[in-house]
Amino acid sequence: MKVSMNWIKKYADIPVSAAEYESRMIMTGTGVEGTEYLGSHLNNVVVGKVLTCVNHPDSDHLHVCTVDVGEGEPLQIVCGAPNVKESVLVPVAKIGAELPGGTIKKGKLRGVESFGMLCSGPEIGVPVELYPSVGDAGLLIFNEEYAPGTPVAGIFGLDDTVVDFEILANRPDCLCVWGVSRETAAAMGTELKLPEITVKEADGNINDYAKVDVTDFELCPRYAAKVVKNVRIGPSPAWMRQYLHAAGMRSINNIVDITNFVMLETGHPMHAFDLSKVKNGHIIVRKAEKGETLTTLDGKHYDLPENALMICDENGPTGLAGIMGGEESEITENTKEILFECASFDRTSIRLTSRAMGIRTESSGRFERGVSAATVMDALLRACQIVNELDAGDVVPGVIDLYPDPVKPAELTVSCKRISHRAGVDVAPEKMKEILEKLLFKVELNGDEMKITAPIFRQDIDQEADICEEVLRYAGYDLIPSTRLRGETPMGGKNTTLRNRDRICSFLTGEGFYETMTFSFISHKSIEQLGLDADDKRHSCVSIRNPLGEDTQCMRTTLLPGVLKTLSTNINGGNENGRIYEMGDVFDGIERTGEGLPVQSTMLTLGCWGEGGDFFSVRGIVEMLLKREGIKPEILPADEKYLHPGRQAKLIYEGNVLATVGELHPDIAAKFDIDSRVCIAEVNLPQVFANATPMGTVKSIARFPAVSRDIALVMADEQPVGPVMVAIEKACGKMLESIRLFDIFRGIQVGEGKKSVAFSLIFRAEDHTLTEEEISRLMKKALKVSKEQFDAELRS
Repeated sequence: MKVSMNWIKKYADIPVSAAEYESRMIMTGTGVEGTEYLGSHLNNVVVGKVLTCVNHPDSDHLHVCTVDVGEGEPLQIVCGAPNVKESVLVPVAKIGAELPGGTIKKGKLRGVESFGMLCSGPEIGVPVELYPSVGDAGLLIFNEEYAPGTPVAGIFGLDDTVVDFEILANRPDCLCVWGVSRETAAAMGTELKLPEITVKEADGNINDYAKVDVTDFELCPRYAAKVVKNVRIGPSPAWMRQYLHAAGMRSINNIVDITNFVMLETGHPMHAFDLSKVKNGHIIVRKAEKGETLTTLDGKHYDLPENALMICDENGPTGLAGIMGGEESEITENTKEILFECASFDRTSIRLTSRAMGIRTESSGRFERGVSAATVMDALLRACQIVNELDAGDVVPGVIDLYPDPVKPAELTVSCKRISHRAGVDVAPEKMKEILEKLLFKVELNGDEMKITAPIFRQDIDQEADICEEVLRYAGYDLIPSTRLRGETPMGGKNTTLRNRDRICSFLTGEGFYETMTFSFISHKSIEQLGLDADDKRHSCVSIRNPLGEDTQCMRTTLLPGVLKTLSTNINGGNENGRIYEMGDVFDGIERTGEGLPVQSTMLTLGCWGEGGDFFSVRGIVEMLLKREGIKPEILPADEKYLHPGRQAKLIYEGNVLATVGELHPDIAAKFDIDSRVCIAEVNLPQVFANATPMGTVKSIARFPAVSRDIALVMADEQPVGPVMVAIEKACGKMLESIRLFDIFRGIQVGEGKKSVAFSLIFRAEDHTLTEEEISRLMKKALKVSKEQFDAELRS
């Protein structure tokens, strides 16, 4: 928040430099981002009086002028402005002046020497709204009498320093000049001199001009209004334009400027309605209804979100409550009667509406932090007082003030000893009382006990800790003694979850995988792109109440969208092959914990493409991962819609699906802009760790040799291979040390609709060398079970 130091000085003396003031405010808890002297570019720019003005002898548009700048000898200056003439007072940039456009130097214009520059408003950084002029079309000509040589910075109010305050969310009362003036008076030890508010009223009765109804006092705790008739629209006085300019606001006209001035001064956003454009003078504060629209003051048209708080008349919406007024009731030069609105609106409602509509204003920013309902009338009457001072209209007697549940100031009873103990600093009770009274608290001190009544504008005072903060920031944070770190630093360690994660990550890194991380927020559209069944629970996402955008509407129920987008980025970026994985939490939109929160579980998703990224390689990696956890899964066909129907499998252990592996369906790949074959694996880590078996005892190296046999079986093409391997393992028993698939063949040699599957079997006995008879018996068992269960025959 930018505020003129001259404005603050009206209400609290500042007997120190701007740098010292900045330091004092920071040390007493009011953040300051920096200070800026507004007139730094106007050094060597003074008022000059044109004594003579003749045409340049060698130009049809230049003029040779002699100008009095208060230095005895007039300056000769060549000027090309069309409005230069004798006797006018203009800004003169002398040699050495550093203007926004560059440094002024002695020069020659078509052979005639020039010792300075006569300036327009824009050339010295003075906009038309700060001081009336013709802008770039000619010189800025002063309308008042000034002595030649007078520095122009003071004329424009630029002999001022702007302080950029950093007001934290818990101090909305400081988002105004009065607020920082209160803090300034306390920090400087000077008197606070806020204005006494008196309003001179004309004849009439406000009830003859306006009526107000509020339908929901939770969203609008207080609504106050005053009417001004015989409005006289005109420019604002220089002092008001200068204060607004310092705060970064543009002067518009006296009525609109009054509302902005009062907002900056008191912290209460205000709005002025042209009563002739409010049907029957009837203001209605209500929620927006379906299908309603509004054109705001900036000319933009909006479809209103349902339940947005609106200011309406009998025809419909005329403004967004606490955010921006509507074009329909805008103040114009023809306005004769106005209604000043000053209200308190619910901060959450304003924030949600502002974010939903993408509108951020000075007004909405203040309401989002909280505007005190108790001080609404002070701001409203201050606006009417300024109307009197500027003779901008006649204030109609009476006020509309809908305030059914008045706010009461916070009252606390605190212990001085507890405050000192909490602060870590011994502060005498009398000193505490002095500090709090400087901050406008009412304090009754009785021994160790203080009974405190907070100022009505302080909405942040709620408990003893808040009083401790107030005492400490003015007693001085530098009083807190320095102490050495005490205690022992315990040995660190990782819990089971982190150890499990590290073990998985280490294995995958060794297999050539790179870890990726994506946001937990996704869009509903990215789930729909997976082509899941309508009743799939992964469609049931936890929605975000205030999403940053369409792409962050809900919490993810699967890691797939993020991994597929990462794969797409890498493939389209020219990476011919690669392996990535993501380990992260997913959120169940249906099941809830005992506390009513969504169930959160950790999943692992792998993605591979290019060389070494085929289905069997990825399945083998997942099998190896499970084997390292002591799990030997059963492999069965899967039925995931996002995977290729003939190239997918699920790994099951004791009835639980531990992982799903497969090649991405081409249709799904196209939706994610992937034009390569990609293999995906999803691993349910909670199920894996729940079924993990610790490593058993170490076995000695086998003393007896192993015997290897290969077998090729012809079976139906649609027959999954995994169940065949499991059946052979069970039939051969302990003597079958391992079975490995090493080839699948399809062709006319094995017949149409058939495939040849080749396995490598390794047999070994722990206590003797296997005989040929034993090996033949085991092979016959393998062939028999293959024939009986899968109609598979030995390939001839």
